[in-house]
Amino acid sequence: MIIEFQQIRSLIPGYIFNEFGQLSGHFVRADEIVCESDNGRIRIWLNRDAFEARDPELLICDYSEADLRGLQA
Repeated sequence: MIIEFQQIRSLIPGYIFNEFGQLSGHFVRADEIVCESDNGRIRIWLNRDAFEARDPELLICDYSEADLRGLQA
């Protein structure tokens, strides 16, 4: 399920996006990020194309939803 980036933006340290951009050479644009919630995981993809292709090189981060939201598993 796709979720709005704004719902989790404050839970992700900003340096994650900076480091991804520096290491991958891809510019991260907040308005293009796609967030996916699936099977207890939250995955943040660079953009819609990366999400649809399931390109692991363009997966910015993958967190346990419980850890990210600070919930008890």
